[in-house]
Amino acid sequence: MNSIGEVIRNTRKKQKLTLKEVAKAGSISLSFLSEIERDKANPSISVLKRIANALNVNFTDLFGEKEQSIVVRKNERKPLLHSEGSRITWYSLSEGSRNKMGPIWGVLEEGATSGDVGVGHSEGEEFLYVQSGCLEFMLGNDRYTLEEGDSIYFDARTPHSYKNVWRGETQVIAVSTPPTF
Repeated sequence: MNSIGEVIRNTRKKQKLTLKEVAKAGSISLSFLSEIERDKANPSISVLKRIANALNVNFTDLFGEKEQSIVVRKNERKPLLHSEGSRITWYSLSEGSRNKMGPIWGVLEEGATSGDVGVGHSEGEEFLYVQSGCLEFMLGNDRYTLEEGDSIYFDARTPHSYKNVWRGETQVIAVSTPPTF
């Protein structure tokens, strides 16, 4: 299986895009994108989402094609993405990249953050449910405190970010359409 960097580079080349064009569209530096493509840098989730948007692909496409399955067993679930910088691990709750919605389960370590507000998607809607713990959720200029059992539904184009403000781990279930993971 190809690395994320290889998938990004191959996707960019298939679309006949230059590093400069993708870097500009993704609001990241040319040198950082080059390092990502050469697997010399570990990008955050928000950077990977901006690259996927710049390439006009679903976030899941950066991880390669998975076989379609209607059941995902908890003991067979593997981390979809773990970002050391953000301290968030995402797990897919469905298989296959042809799905119309993308349900994921997130485990946020104490103090974990998705990054700066400013990450919106090119289209779609998102739903997030706090299974345990507490999140501070920024949606545009609005700040919400979401506690266990709370949920939020929003236009995915609106810039958003979140941070675990719980003393301990916070777990969330998120669903996006179209899938971003």
